[in-house]
Amino acid sequence: MSFWNRLQWRQNAPLALPVVAGQVGHIAASVADSVMVGRLGTIPLAAVSLANSILSVPLVFGIGMAYGLTPLVAHAHGQRRRAKGQQLFKNAVAVNVAAAVLMTIMAYAMAWGAEQTGQDPRVIEAYRDYFFIVSLSYLPFMLFMAGKQYLEGLGETKIPMSLSIAGNSLNVVLNALLIYGWFGFPEWGMMGAGVATLIARVAMMLGMYWALFSQKRIDAEIWATARVTLHRVWALLKLGIPTGFQYIFEVSAFALSAWIIGTYGATALAAHQVAISLASISYMAATGLGAAATIRIGQYLGQRDHGSAREAATSLFGLTVLFMTFTGLLFLFGRNLFPFLYTDDAAVARLAGQLLIVATLFQISDGMQATALGALRGIQDVKMPTVFTFVAYYVVALPLEWIIGTYFDFGAVGVWFALAVGLTLSAAAMTWRFYRRLAVMAR
Repeated sequence: MSFWNRLQWRQNAPLALPVVAGQVGHIAASVADSVMVGRLGTIPLAAVSLANSILSVPLVFGIGMAYGLTPLVAHAHGQRRRAKGQQLFKNAVAVNVAAAVLMTIMAYAMAWGAEQTGQDPRVIEAYRDYFFIVSLSYLPFMLFMAGKQYLEGLGETKIPMSLSIAGNSLNVVLNALLIYGWFGFPEWGMMGAGVATLIARVAMMLGMYWALFSQKRIDAEIWATARVTLHRVWALLKLGIPTGFQYIFEVSAFALSAWIIGTYGATALAAHQVAISLASISYMAATGLGAAATIRIGQYLGQRDHGSAREAATSLFGLTVLFMTFTGLLFLFGRNLFPFLYTDDAAVARLAGQLLIVATLFQISDGMQATALGALRGIQDVKMPTVFTFVAYYVVALPLEWIIGTYFDFGAVGVWFALAVGLTLSAAAMTWRFYRRLAVMAR
């Protein structure tokens, strides 16, 4: 059997690559914000870093909530129960609207807390308008996510990919027009980046529901008769809430890391924003492989084929290691070049390059834990992975950040090294858990 056959490239690629492209599209819009705002100066770049570090925590909770739909739809699809999948989708729309309201409340609570942590007053003053506008985009984003996860559960990943690429391309274009005031548009600076994000997410939501209903992915009669029921909502919440907390624990650890680094000064925080923007690209691509694992494993379990589920997971783990090795080497050899795409400040670029060396060390761990989480969602195992995530970051990584970064005075590099330790522990625990649980289910 050839190398690519062992990795089940023909089965994985049609699912994973569109998801990867869509995920990279989302993070590319964030990278574009950082690159374009970075041209306005160090303070605006640090302000975007602070705002995004706060906004990302509720956002990933919402993404985790939305992910609860995919394994349920995949399982129903494996059983050939089309109406059940559409009923789950309607319930997911209601759940995601409620989640968007909760996410907004969370964001403002976190913003108040961040302002009490000794951040540079100039950064605090600069981030507020951008923060408010982007927080308004939670609702259209969550409605988009309901449709995206429904389609992915069916194994249809190209429509979400196309909409993500189109929406994020619109975001980049609007960034250029509204940040710098090109072609007669208003020159709004940071606020323009926020408005671009809001408009792009509304457009993605509208495109998604047009595709679902006009192309008959949703049967109008089933949609009209489907009810939002406690049983279906609870099924979604049982998977969605733990998954949301998994992402909150990880991403909030990075957000708290940004706050810690912010106490070292605006230069350190700006460097962190540059490095985390680059590292996020490879991470989001890995979550695409995790989404492919959820789809394939969920559908195989609907068919009660545990052996094929194991083979699919192993092949996706192999692809993850290959991809993350490549991105790690890219960061290592490009560490003195990539930061200058964001900033002309030599001190910021030099420190960002040092952080990318640490990022090289944790690439495989970062990717493996993302793919393993997707595989665990496929077998609808989400509670213990949530505990693993909490321990890895809040019991191990965050205390270690303070010890290495602040007490031993290694600064931002020390904080990133501690994060690498947390990622490695998380990856090992998630992978072990998946194979153990699947073996139990197959008995």
